Amino acid sequence: MTQREIKFLGIVLVLLFVFIAVRNAWVSDDAYITFRTVENFRAGYGLGYNVNVRVQAFTHPLWMLLLSTLYFVQVNLLGISFSAGLVFLALFISIALSALTVFLLLTRGIRQDPLSILIFGAAVILSRAFLDYSTSGLENPLTHFLLALFLWKFFENSPRFLLLAFLSALIAINRLDALLLVAPALAVVYWQERALWRKNLLSALLGFSPLILWELFSLFYYGFLFPNTAYAKLNTGILDRLLVAQGLDYFLNSIHWDPLTLFVIGLAGVGVFLERDRKSIAAYVGVLLYLLYVVKIGGDFMSGRFLTAGFLVCAVLLARLQTFSRQAMLVGLAIVLALGVFSVRSTLFEPQLPTTLSYFKLLDGSGVADERLAWFGGKPQQGLVISGIRNTEIGSPFAGRSWVYTKLREASFHGAIGKVGYQDGPDIYQSDPYALVDPLLARLPARDPLGWRIGHFKRNIPAGYPETLKDGTLQIADPDLALYYEKLSYVVTGSIWNWYRVGEIWKFNTGQYDYLIASYVSRNPGLVFENK
Repeated sequence: MTQREIKFLGIVLVLLFVFIAVRNAWVSDDAYITFRTVENFRAGYGLGYNVNVRVQAFTHPLWMLLLSTLYFVQVNLLGISFSAGLVFLALFISIALSALTVFLLLTRGIRQDPLSILIFGAAVILSRAFLDYSTSGLENPLTHFLLALFLWKFFENSPRFLLLAFLSALIAINRLDALLLVAPALAVVYWQERALWRKNLLSALLGFSPLILWELFSLFYYGFLFPNTAYAKLNTGILDRLLVAQGLDYFLNSIHWDPLTLFVIGLAGVGVFLERDRKSIAAYVGVLLYLLYVVKIGGDFMSGRFLTAGFLVCAVLLARLQTFSRQAMLVGLAIVLALGVFSVRSTLFEPQLPTTLSYFKLLDGSGVADERLAWFGGKPQQGLVISGIRNTEIGSPFAGRSWVYTKLREASFHGAIGKVGYQDGPDIYQSDPYALVDPLLARLPARDPLGWRIGHFKRNIPAGYPETLKDGTLQIADPDLALYYEKLSYVVTGSIWNWYRVGEIWKFNTGQYDYLIASYVSRNPGLVFENK
């Protein structure tokens, strides 16, 4: 094939990817947590989930800031406001970023021969995980795009360390744990230029300055370096061996529901081992580090979500290989097509078709769910279906309501606070027993007498806490917990320009108030999660 024909093939694959991505586009419930934060931010109520309460309820600062900026431009500068405008904006940005990612890698990031292009194109189009999280309203599309830029520049003959450090910082701001994916590659470039270590050290500080600035802002504004969800999901009291077992189940779920994704990751590993290219090895080691981290934390309740970034790196590595013969590449392409096309969850099917099968499961025995179909198939108002240009009721729950805070009407506890919290508007203080948006509950050990599900670690609500939130007066029954909440409340709601608050931030981050939680738990042993 000529270069012109190869470019045409790449464009056809990009258009096919966009068509399938739009047809399967959806919005997860967790995305509405970010949407509520964006609405508060744009309306001037602070950068938090609840009005004027500084709690970072999102794990993706860069994605949140991108949404906020474009939403401000859309509403405040262009005057374009309509029902569910933010939801559709998030979908549009996600699809645009995903299309740019695929286009960039097809034209710049892989070998420009037909087989390599077909393997990469088939992989990203047919991977259930990658396709699902090319939309969803979460940060994955932005992570994918930044990774594409990083890989493109990393595999150049003379990569610029400063640029790679800067892209790594953006990846980390978008999702901090994604830094594991690029850290080995960045280290290889640094080592190759070790004679210029002083210059590269300065470049590293300069390149990572956006991440450093964000963390300093987070510490000053929120009072903590990490998002509230990190404390809620990593501060559970659950034994490591139970989480590791759950993490392995997460991979078994992928093998069962989406075998193509892990096949590409595994095949890329074989190819990288045979080729022995230093850069490819470094990129693959980053994937392995990230996958080990996923196992350690127990995976996720969203099937495939934590595999998409590593899958994308491996799809690029696979399409860059020169070790495999043409026959081996053809066999690999055939397997990719077979695993992707003949899966019951194939991306090529009508989006809701699998839910018509009597034996089809949306939730497996380990608590991992097919989130897209759980919301798309069972609750179609969450999906944007284009099958002959039609869309569902995604905007109807928000019609005719502007985001204006008048006064606090009530404090509400919900298990799923995404769409519920967005629908209720800013006048209702939202909290949740899983502690995703609640700074006090996130620092209590988890307990669920009926068992726990990954990503959903319930806390018992302390006596007097709902009344405290509703009335604004301290009514928590336990004296130690009441004191802890009083101090914490000052950090998240007190005057931001106050030296006393700065001192409280220091005490919380150095563990000086941990004894209050320990005392509360010691007097209430039934509240502690029982490891079995």
